[in-house]
Amino acid sequence: MGATERRILVVKLADLGDLLICEPALRSLRAAYPDASIDVVVPPSSAALLPLLGHGLRAVTFPKQLFDRPRSLARPDRLMMGARFGLSLRRAGYDTVALLHHLTTNAGAVKFRWLTRATGAPEIVGLDNGRGTFLTTRVQDLGFGARHEVEYMLAIAKAAGGVDVDPAPRIDQSLLPHVPGLPRDYAVIYPATGPYSPARTWAAERYGAIAAAVAARGITPVIVGAKDALEPSAIIRRIAPDALDLVASTNLPGLAAVLKGSRVVIGADSFAGHLAAALDCPRVTVFGPSNRDAWRPWGSQDVVEASQVAATRGLVVYHDLPCQPCLYTGFRLGRPAGCPTRTCMALVTVEDVVRAIDLVIGGS
Repeated sequence: MGATERRILVVKLADLGDLLICEPALRSLRAAYPDASIDVVVPPSSAALLPLLGHGLRAVTFPKQLFDRPRSLARPDRLMMGARFGLSLRRAGYDTVALLHHLTTNAGAVKFRWLTRATGAPEIVGLDNGRGTFLTTRVQDLGFGARHEVEYMLAIAKAAGGVDVDPAPRIDQSLLPHVPGLPRDYAVIYPATGPYSPARTWAAERYGAIAAAVAARGITPVIVGAKDALEPSAIIRRIAPDALDLVASTNLPGLAAVLKGSRVVIGADSFAGHLAAALDCPRVTVFGPSNRDAWRPWGSQDVVEASQVAATRGLVVYHDLPCQPCLYTGFRLGRPAGCPTRTCMALVTVEDVVRAIDLVIGGS
């Protein structure tokens, strides 16, 4: 088969941050197969990111949330929707499917078995933790945090024929717009972490104190995020009235452009931290229940409690507890809602984060 005839399907039914860290894997496949057709199955909410990744990718959207529970297939309309989607994949004639997911739950393994087998592709590549019997080429899953998620995804791509590439995620910055009205010197704060795991969210009052500390250094705080950041943004602005509120006012390229021009990007474990890393922005990320060895923004180093490190582009701030992490640990999903006290987040102080901000600003 000629290279121009090769058809590759990548499956990443995940949110924006999870899709962004797959960019090196997608780049690896494109470098190996420059003329191949590469389609990526994504939820509709993540499709807008694909053009920013470049590599001539085509989005194939699938509303995964409608099929996250096994009983969904008991509904005739959902069963018919799934059957039509599977038929469209089979008709596409894919040669290789790269499944960029852990098979964390039995239900998830069943869903991905159906999805990949529906393509009829002779080669199905993915991570195997014992549930991947349907895979034709298996990459050993050592558990969450044994390797960074970037490295896991890149290993899958290489097993599918990809080549070695720089593992740092990146986006096509030529597609970023000019955003008018930004201050000359500003820091970005993203106070929300999305609906999946509220336990990752740091207190809005503490972000307010961070905004005030940043403003005292002559740097304007700029607040970004989706609609779930509206309430914390209001709290931050009560504490730091000079903060500029851009919550729910930028599209995805606009958000990237705002981050690109910032002195430092500050927030908890979420998409904006990964986007800052892809833009090589100085960044400070607060971690609590989530597995920082798996999900830290690429290239970020640890700051434990008040310890000092050499100046760096990215720092991860956390307090190490015996129960941490409780989300994405071993081969299990863990606890997206965390524990009732969320002690790991509460122990991270404003002083811890301000110290990390000063370190990355000093190195920028």
